[in-house]
Amino acid sequence: MPKYLFNHLEDLYEFKNDKTSILTDIDGTISEIATTPEEALVTPSMQKVLSKLKEKFQMVGVISGRSAMNAKAMVGVDGIIYVGNHGMEYINGNEIFIEPEALNYLENIKRSVEKLKNSELSKINGLMFEDKGICIAIHYRQCELHENARKKILDAINNSIDASELKLIEGRKVVEIKPPINRDKGFIVEKIVEKYDLNRVIYIGDDVTDFDAFIKLKELEKTGKIRMASIIVLSKEIPDYMKSSSLFYVRSVNEVQRFFKWLLK
Repeated sequence: MPKYLFNHLEDLYEFKNDKTSILTDIDGTISEIATTPEEALVTPSMQKVLSKLKEKFQMVGVISGRSAMNAKAMVGVDGIIYVGNHGMEYINGNEIFIEPEALNYLENIKRSVEKLKNSELSKINGLMFEDKGICIAIHYRQCELHENARKKILDAINNSIDASELKLIEGRKVVEIKPPINRDKGFIVEKIVEKYDLNRVIYIGDDVTDFDAFIKLKELEKTGKIRMASIIVLSKEIPDYMKSSSLFYVRSVNEVQRFFKWLLK
């Protein structure tokens, strides 16, 4: 079990300098989880804090399962890096990058989604498909029986010849279909550390997809490349194995903002 962050702030004093970089997930971390992706928002007060962090520290970046363009529109802060689709694309100023290999699977993904939409899944009330460009998310948060809906989604994907050739990942009440290439939050975190020569990194996340980032940061610290602090936003939807992957925990988005303000003091 990680340590409660606000009982151990003294452990993070070394990160209160301009050599630190802050990387964070969006939904459930700097934005409250909403019924639908469209309803989620980053509050003006959080945007203000992020802007101040950008001015004080070496780097601020968001690493999201959303598309990079959607992440940028939602967060709305200039001068930070926006990584989307779990590391397969990013926006940094005028630089827009999409993993070329991922584009090879676009037609397959489109075919798969059309077939899934016309399958038994169409009978599940509350199910929602989200087109994220190079990935598709199937949300079941609005379904009456979550586990039943999840099982039907997984069965439909496994029974689809097109979809079964793609990669499947799960998050908080969502199943995603993505290109079958080795790109996740751990991969992109390592690339960011290398490209921008980062030496102190704080990473904050709340979902199973952040597990890869937590593990990769531990590996990088063991090799002496960086000093890091990993923070998980706990919720009832977090599996037990995730709880031991980070050093610290907080209980809410509000506590994430409280921590950011502490860093700025």
